Amino acid sequence: MGKRIVKFIRYMFECLLSVIYPYTCDCLICGDAVDENVQVCTECIKKLKFCSNPMLVTRNNIDIITYSSLYYSKAAKEMIIRLKYKSDFRSGKLLAKYMTETVKQFNLEFDLVTYVPTSRKVMKKRGYNQSRFLALSISENLDKNLIDCLKKQVDTLDQIGLGNEKRWDNLRESFRVCNMEKIKDKKILLVDDVITTGATAYYCAKELIGNGVNSVIVLTAAKSKI
Repeated sequence: MGKRIVKFIRYMFECLLSVIYPYTCDCLICGDAVDENVQVCTECIKKLKFCSNPMLVTRNNIDIITYSSLYYSKAAKEMIIRLKYKSDFRSGKLLAKYMTETVKQFNLEFDLVTYVPTSRKVMKKRGYNQSRFLALSISENLDKNLIDCLKKQVDTLDQIGLGNEKRWDNLRESFRVCNMEKIKDKKILLVDDVITTGATAYYCAKELIGNGVNSVIVLTAAKSKI
């Protein structure tokens, strides 16, 4: 009972402060001031191009269906770069919100949420995996379990700047399954930040399906085709 009273008093105090000192924050894209609970200003929200068309990735007679919340426009790119390279988790939370809405829009059904892994080298340098952050936020939004079931075993070149086929060659044999017993016969939602050719999504999904997963749905924050 005591803890509830303390929480209530703290809540009332915070409400009082919000009236006396209205809270504002910056737009995630342009930096202009916006009101509380508003992440993107009116002008920038107009610049976000929402995606409503799934993309089919086909390779070696294997079809992987992918969904994206946004097109990789300048505004979406800004948020993804901030999350990926600048530890801007506010941007990550908003992207995860849009991705959660995509799941609901298409009535996607799955048992577990996982993500595209990164190498130890990148983890050591950056300290976090942006795709795991998105996956964790989505799993919490949808009350689903997040599972770590993929590892990147090869330090590949950055996909940025590579042509279509080089992207595929760069990632071949890069991923391996772990926690195999926990994913057998499960439907998996595989989360990543951006999809371009679909090479990353394909090799991750192929590895999962080849190790007993029932099916894989890919969900990304944005879609960019070359």
